[in-house]
Formats: sequence, C-alpha cells, structure tokens
Amino acid sequence: MTSAGQDLGERPTSVAVVIPAKNEAARIEATIRAARSIDRVDLVVVVDDGSTDATSAVAMGADALVVRHRSNQGKAAAMATGAQVVALREDTARADGREATAEDAAGEEPRVPGHTGPLPVIGADLTPRALLFLDADMEESAAAAAPLVDAVLDDGVDMAIALLPPQPGAGGMGIVVGTSRNGIRRATGWEPQQPLSGTRCITRQAWEACQPLAAGWGVETSLSIDALAAGFDVEEIPCDLHHRATGKDLRGQLHRAAQLRDVLRALAKRRHILPAEDGAALEMSGSEDEHASPPVGSDDPDDERERPRVAEPDAQEQDADRLVALPVDGEFSPELARMLEDHDPAVLDARLRALPVAAPFAPDDVVFLAGIDLDALRRRLEAAPVEEPFTPDQTVLIAAHLALPTPRIPAEADLPLTPEDYARLVAEASAEPTED
Repeated sequence: MTSAGQDLGERPTSVAVVIPAKNEAARIEATIRAARSIDRVDLVVVVDDGSTDATSAVAMGADALVVRHRSNQGKAAAMATGAQVVALREDTARADGREATAEDAAGEEPRVPGHTGPLPVIGADLTPRALLFLDADMEESAAAAAPLVDAVLDDGVDMAIALLPPQPGAGGMGIVVGTSRNGIRRATGWEPQQPLSGTRCITRQAWEACQPLAAGWGVETSLSIDALAAGFDVEEIPCDLHHRATGKDLRGQLHRAAQLRDVLRALAKRRHILPAEDGAALEMSGSEDEHASPPVGSDDPDDERERPRVAEPDAQEQDADRLVALPVDGEFSPELARMLEDHDPAVLDARLRALPVAAPFAPDDVVFLAGIDLDALRRRLEAAPVEEPFTPDQTVLIAAHLALPTPRIPAEADLPLTPEDYARLVAEASAEPTED
C-alpha cells in the first residue's frame, strides 16, 4: 500500500512510549524499565487512568513522566492524554530552544541580556517523535516491542502493530476478534490477524489523521480503519510480547462484552468506508466521519450527493435533551447522542424499562443496546430461571451473546439461579479457546 506518511527526510528519529495504566503498581516499574531499554526511546509517559493503588507513585519513582486522570476514562482517553503530553513536551522544548529529543538543556545557546529565555537552536531536530503504545502489564517482555520501532523509524511503516504469540491462560470466545477483523476487512480490504492488538508504534502524522479516536475498547479497530482510509502504511510485526491474559470467568466475559460493545460502535461510525474494487484506493461516500475524503466532484455546488453533516452546537444540545428521559446514569455526550438520532427516544425508553434490570444504564451501554433486538433480549431475560433483576453489566453480556442458543441449565443446579450464575452460563456456553 502506498504510504501517505512523512517524507523520508521528515521521518521520526526517536520514540515516546505511552503506557495507559490502571492499578498496575505491581508491574508498571518493570514495564517502564523494559520500555526505556528499547533503542531510540527517549521519553516514557504513564497515564494513570483513575488507579486506586500506588501506580502513579511507582511510575514516578521509575522516572516516567506521569499524568493522572482523577477517574477512569477508558483506554482511548488515556492514549489521547499521553499523546497530548508528548506534544506539549515537544512544544515546550521548541520554545525553550532545546532539542525535542533531549530531557535536559543540551544545545541551548547562552542567555542574552534583553531576552527572556535561551535562543532557538538552529538546526535542532524538531521532528515529532513516533508514539509507541504499550500495555502496563507487559513487564520485562515490553523490550520485545523494538521491531515496531524499527519498522516505523527505519522501514517507512506508518503504523506497526504487534503480532503476539499465544498468551497462556487466554479464555476468549473469538467473537470480539472476529467482529473487529471482519469489520476492518469490509471497511478497507485488509484483514489483520490480531485486530485488537493494542501494542502499536505510529507516526504522529498518522496519529493525527486518526482523530477523534473511537471510545473505549473500540480504539484499535478505529485506528486501523482510519489510518488505512487515509492512505497510511499499516503492517503487523511479530513481537514476543506477553501480558496478563483475560480469563474465562465472569469478570473476563464482562470485559469481552464491553469490548464487543465498543468495537460494534466504532464500526458503526465507519460503515461508510468501502474498499475500491481494484484495491488500489479507498472511496468515501457521504458520512459524518471528519477524516473521510470527499468524493470526486463534491466541490461542485450542483452536486446532489450527500455531504458530511456537522451538527451545530444548538443541535447537539437538542440531541442530548431529547434523551434525558432514558433510564441512564449520566449525560450523553454530543457524539453518543448523535449515534441515537435514528431512534425514537420514547420507544427506546419503553423497551429499556421493560427489561428486568435493576439500576440505570451507562450512556454507552444504551448506545450498544439500541442496536440490539430489545424485545428478544427481554424475552431471553424473562425466560431465564432467575427471580432477581439483572445488573446492567450482566444485561450487556447477555445481549452480546443474544444470537447464540439459550444456555443449557445443569441438572444439578439449584433453582432459581442468581443473575450472576445465569450470566456465567451464557458466557461459558459460547466459550471456545482462542487467542482473544
């Protein structure tokens, strides 16, 4: 694929590592140390995404640059914060007259009377660093991400994605991986082996082309689609990386249900991206995605093809206001509100309230459930041998497996089941060994 990335003379020469982390105090120090050992890494940023342990303190003790979210905002938000911190660091270096790749003041010219600071350094390397995203729990194996750096800095790849070996203890169902893989293939013509791999090295030009990121666990899917749609070179690179695997227990299945929700949401926003028949270019139809290239002739005022629609602030507020009656704990962002614009709020409200579920839903859960057959979900929940109401998390998990057969209730089971036990049966009934 032809790369739309930086010219050879503008290729990055150094790398900033960004590590989103939540409650990883036991592992973060080893991960930082391994990341620093990678050639041409000169900055490590840890984004503490609402940890309740000593993650921030341990990371600062390991000489990482640490920024902290007061509350958990999700992986995509942590990645965006880390990239912003790197950019601010480089902007400061330029303003101070220091080389962008140095932590100290090496290269500064002497202060001159009448000047408020050092003079700019002529000829300093101010090319933005590439970004290497690592999981916080990789520990010593993080050093094995070096081939991703080489691919971006030396081989002209714009986004290098780690292909991991099988992870011991992984208990995924393959549903999330398959959904993301098929969605990326339909959108771009490229079929990745590990579409959910979060360990990636990416040039800043490619990173900027992928903004805004999809929320939560949909971020990897959106990065791949948006980078390819913009013409960047995306490749998978084998790396001997290891991290804590998500198991088959209810907690692991709830995690994968949330992943599926976010991946489906990311794909829904990018369904307008279709591969050209000859595979050489990507054609965009009218859409809401700000990265979509306008179709040929769209500058013609007489062109009647659909154009991207950008909601005005007042319209965004109205979109959110029309959803206030829904059983939701929190406010809909303008982005989430737009994703519900094709749904009648009164009908959606009635169907959500008809579910045997206790406590309100999160706004992003409502967006996911809006795309589900809620009448079928209600029948599935009502038919379950359960007397207590389900929690929103359990409901999302069951909704994510709604297309699968009703789970078999073991003969020895004590009835009625708890909602948690029933949700576990749903997850176990669909579980198949995979590398998810």
